[in-house]
Amino acid sequence: MEQLLVTTFEESFETLEPRFKALERHLLRSVVKTESERRDVRRRIAEALFTESFGRNCPWPIFGRTLRRIQRLGYTDVERRYHVASLYVQWCQEHPKHDARKARSLLDEAERRIRSLPRGSTRREELLARLSELRTRTGVRSGSTRAGD
Repeated sequence: MEQLLVTTFEESFETLEPRFKALERHLLRSVVKTESERRDVRRRIAEALFTESFGRNCPWPIFGRTLRRIQRLGYTDVERRYHVASLYVQWCQEHPKHDARKARSLLDEAERRIRSLPRGSTRREELLARLSELRTRTGVRSGSTRAGD
């Protein structure tokens, strides 16, 4: 996947997406064997496309579609859940006409999942620190759309 990203760095999302879907089909047909592996491949491709749609500042019809696909497939782990929520919140900051309540809700859910990790866990502490920094930078507090809302 990384090689594909490198070779399509300058290309549009519309060019990148079919290449990722072709990679997914290839992996599902010839490489993976179990349903768990198939689900993991689908999730990883969906996560990569979502991240790229954010990085390429795609409009809501594209960004929203990639977000819905991840939500349908589920998250690989709590860190990926946080990553998706974080990018959604940041995307909303760049597109202020978009209603950010769902992004805030996803971020709140990610925080609940992070807090359910064992206390003292390095992963928990790192994610909570990143979450706090994101909330400070974006003004998206727990339970509100933006600071002052």
